Amino acid sequence: MSESNFADLNRTYRVTPIQQPELGAAFDRAYLSRLPLQPPLIIQLDCWDAEGELTIPYDELPFLVCHLSLLTAAGDDASMASPSLGSGPVSGELVAMLYGTLVASAAEMDDMAGAPGVYFVFADVSVRYQGSFRLQASVYRITGGQPLDTCVTEPFEVVGGSEYVAPPLTELTQHFDAQGVVRFGVPRAEW
Repeated sequence: MSESNFADLNRTYRVTPIQQPELGAAFDRAYLSRLPLQPPLIIQLDCWDAEGELTIPYDELPFLVCHLSLLTAAGDDASMASPSLGSGPVSGELVAMLYGTLVASAAEMDDMAGAPGVYFVFADVSVRYQGSFRLQASVYRITGGQPLDTCVTEPFEVVGGSEYVAPPLTELTQHFDAQGVVRFGVPRAEW
């Protein structure tokens, strides 16, 4: 089946954040010293076929991507911001608030119970300025069109670097990292 005919399969999709960021450190203009949100965002993709059976859409996985955008805690768009006077290259210039790997491919991994599933992992995402935010994740076919589904995380805080203390690694992060499909940048000696 060609990728342009996937819509004819009458599949239903749902994306759910199964691990959400709790804390981040604002990086302002220090791109090389930025720290990723912790714990890393992990999105689970569920798919039902035309008969309503839960399935892994193997034929479609190479054509699915998940894209992140930043929202305020109230749900408004926060993707761009005007830097405060003196902190930006040009006064009034808009800068991107979200930085890092903002698009993820589908990864098949086993969940904590050993069952196979499809996930989108965002291990390298940072926010430029302090505040309370949410992430919005939308799954698309790479051929374009409307999102297949969208989800929004709970609010998380981004604090100044001097206030930031990284939360401990979660069991889910360690479990997925150990499978070697997606890397979280965590040395094994730290477990």
